[in-house]
Amino acid sequence: MSDVPREPRVLVIDDSALVRRILALTCRQIPELVYSDIDQAADGYEALKMLREHDYELILADIRMPRLDGYEMVRRIRQDLGDTKTPIILISTLGSEEDVRRGIEAGATAYVIKPLSPYRVKLVIQKLLHSKKVSKRTP
Repeated sequence: MSDVPREPRVLVIDDSALVRRILALTCRQIPELVYSDIDQAADGYEALKMLREHDYELILADIRMPRLDGYEMVRRIRQDLGDTKTPIILISTLGSEEDVRRGIEAGATAYVIKPLSPYRVKLVIQKLLHSKKVSKRTP
């Protein structure tokens, strides 16, 4: 096993290729993620397959996707895959209190309401990464 630290890996899930690209570029603007591997999935099933093959430091996902929506995908990540620690940010046009509550209850760590603001997404990511570092140092 190598002592060389590996670069973080990020998974971006959205059925829009343009949104995936914007989110990937947004991640690249964050110092901790500048050299990260950023994988992309077009729907929840594709994402679950990738999650079985790789560990991720961060997941960004849309809710409205074909085949498997974001709510159910997050539930499966938390329950079926047993991943309770990876931060998951849901990003959606669904912005009612009920929508946000459903996302958090499904297991999302944060919820960002569209229209997509790279600045706002960046702030949420930085906050999550900072809190993750702090918790790693805490005994």
